Amino acid sequence: MRRNLVCRKRRFTERLFRERSVYDMTDPGRNLATADIASGSMAFEPILEEGVFRFDCSADDRDASFPSLSFANPKDRDIPIMSNKVPLYIPTFECVLGQQIVQIKLPAGTSFYGTGEVSGPLERTGKRVFAWNTDAWGYGPGTTSLYQSHPWVLAVLPTGEALGVLADTTRRCEIDLRKEATIKFIAPSSYPVITFGPFASPEAVLVSLSHAIGTVFMPPKWSLGYQQCRWSYDSDLRVLEVARTFREKGIPCDVIWMDIDYMDGFRCFTFDR
Repeated sequence: MRRNLVCRKRRFTERLFRERSVYDMTDPGRNLATADIASGSMAFEPILEEGVFRFDCSADDRDASFPSLSFANPKDRDIPIMSNKVPLYIPTFECVLGQQIVQIKLPAGTSFYGTGEVSGPLERTGKRVFAWNTDAWGYGPGTTSLYQSHPWVLAVLPTGEALGVLADTTRRCEIDLRKEATIKFIAPSSYPVITFGPFASPEAVLVSLSHAIGTVFMPPKWSLGYQQCRWSYDSDLRVLEVARTFREKGIPCDVIWMDIDYMDGFRCFTFDR
């Protein structure tokens, strides 16, 4: 009898701890995340088109997630499609101290790209990036976050196939690619993860991604040419001097930018002061 009471008390304590941990990961006023579950494999459903899957920690987390700002049509993220396919790689999740940690383990030798507008080499294998941006003060190893945040990773598998992974959140998101062949996202609140593929090539992944987030507009031709920009262009005479020098030396230049030095007290567009 005493042993049964001890076991019941232990089970009650463990359940209370799990529920408290889950409650702590939600914002005040938000729906509760998965009750009684703090880790496990994410639940999936096919969306958008063949080979694209949405993953959530639970049905409650799905309901608690914010509307998509990544998808051109936010409803495309929320409406399942009919498909017989199942994902080849299923993320796991863990909820710790208010953070939803998602991991996707891929074959050894996988290389990573993407992670948004960041400094450094094109390949992001072994890197860690924080999608949480303010005004970038420069470009270098210390400025891993520049002007835009894109919690997106393109994984190229050893076979040449590719997989795209999007953490669809606007919250502060850590993208950790330091562990071999592993993608890790860490961000607060309930957020879904969207996978594209694996498809035959990185190009095929990007085509599928474009069906979700849309494509960029066609830029004007002049914007594709060389653009010159430096501090110290503090007058129209200085700008004309730079322009004449380009022409004298036969160097093509389509745009000359006037940066901070032209301003009156750092106030934009104060050309006449």
